[in-house]
Amino acid sequence: MTKEEYVKTLEKIAADNAVDAKHDDYYDGYFDGLKKAIKLTKELDEPKQVIIPEFIANDIKYHKKCGYTLLGALGSTFDQGLESDVYCCFFADDGSVKKYINAWNNGYEVEKEPKYKVRIKGFDGLDCTKYVNYHMPDNIFLLNDRIQTKKSKTSFTKQWLKDNWSEYDDYNNAGLLEFVEVEDDK
Repeated sequence: MTKEEYVKTLEKIAADNAVDAKHDDYYDGYFDGLKKAIKLTKELDEPKQVIIPEFIANDIKYHKKCGYTLLGALGSTFDQGLESDVYCCFFADDGSVKKYINAWNNGYEVEKEPKYKVRIKGFDGLDCTKYVNYHMPDNIFLLNDRIQTKKSKTSFTKQWLKDNWSEYDDYNNAGLLEFVEVEDDK
């Protein structure tokens, strides 16, 4: 039974007994108790959705789609975890199993990967700082001081850079990249 269904049930009981409450001291106390129970129930917190990485969200979606039970999904996920560093890292955290169960039962939000403006050290101009830009129409990376436009992307996740910029690992491993975290895509 959901919280809303419970409140409606209590309200129906209260409404059904409202007439009796006017004529009997016993029902008067009973009716006051029902009103207090309704008030307290409305104040109950709903379970909060946990924040999980995208790969765990995909895992939960897959297992639910395939008809797994929670226990079956956890078993299958642990089997994957033995073969994958990403799963091992997630389940190394003490609260991760609880987080998985909570996400399965109460829903979840997918953790947003932070975005960064990226500067290559040593390429500062005299008048401004140059950041990595991705010019979408030409599919090329540039150094510029522009803000993001429809044609130019200026903030990136590290994974996106790794997947799309062939020189990323070289610059990053050489310690030449400076990351400035941004709140949004501007």
